[in-house]
Amino acid sequence: MAKKKAGSRVPSSPFERLRRALGLVVSRDVMVLTNAIAFNFLLCLFPLLLVLIAVSHRLSPGGGVSAAVRMLLAELIPFGGDTLAASLRQMTRLARGLELLSVALVVWGSSGIFMPVEMVLNHVWGGGRARAFWKSRLLAFFLTLAGAALVLLSVVLTIEARGYGREWPALAALAVKTAALLLTWTLFVVVYRVAPSAPVSLSTAARAAFWAAALWEVSKYVFVWNLERTQIATLYGPLTFAVSLVLWAYVSSLLLVFGAAVTPAGRRG
Repeated sequence: MAKKKAGSRVPSSPFERLRRALGLVVSRDVMVLTNAIAFNFLLCLFPLLLVLIAVSHRLSPGGGVSAAVRMLLAELIPFGGDTLAASLRQMTRLARGLELLSVALVVWGSSGIFMPVEMVLNHVWGGGRARAFWKSRLLAFFLTLAGAALVLLSVVLTIEARGYGREWPALAALAVKTAALLLTWTLFVVVYRVAPSAPVSLSTAARAAFWAAALWEVSKYVFVWNLERTQIATLYGPLTFAVSLVLWAYVSSLLLVFGAAVTPAGRRG
């Protein structure tokens, strides 16, 4: 593993790791990087959804793709269900005409997400030399493809689960929930394992992903409760959904940092 900066040491006790994690989350460097992640998430989200819908329709024409995507998104984005549903209906009509433009936006925006992710995880785990610019862009594209493949797999599982919805609705709802949780954990594992330029072991990535995914699941309910309590729609009006998306992406990026910070880094294995 890459050497840590001189004078730094890995916190040994859980309390020290927690204190260090909280300090990193509110540090200036991390706040700048997580803000960049949140902004580029908003830029990429809808083009990526459009591409996923177009691909899903080709793989499973007439298979209830939009409904499955909507169910999955309800687990990943726990607010603005009506707005998302309207957007998905519009995307279903436009998917075939805007695929190339959407892919271009995703390729560009993914660098704005994963390059800051690489930097922030290197900062947390004491990373080595930063990757070259084009290597970082290629890695960002690879991570986007991996994430899209995982989402497509989750959509397929959700479509299968919906087939049992009439006979066993509780089982179908549990299957959707499980698919979303597995998707979240796996995405965190892939990012922790691949994004840092410093070597990170699979076991370290899995442990960090467990903390991040567990806290992310809890944060969904806290976030929605706070949205309702603060009456954000009064402040932002028609921009409420976009602002909420950026805030949710920002919270998610902080949880990504926190999961890494409370997990001591191990050697790649």
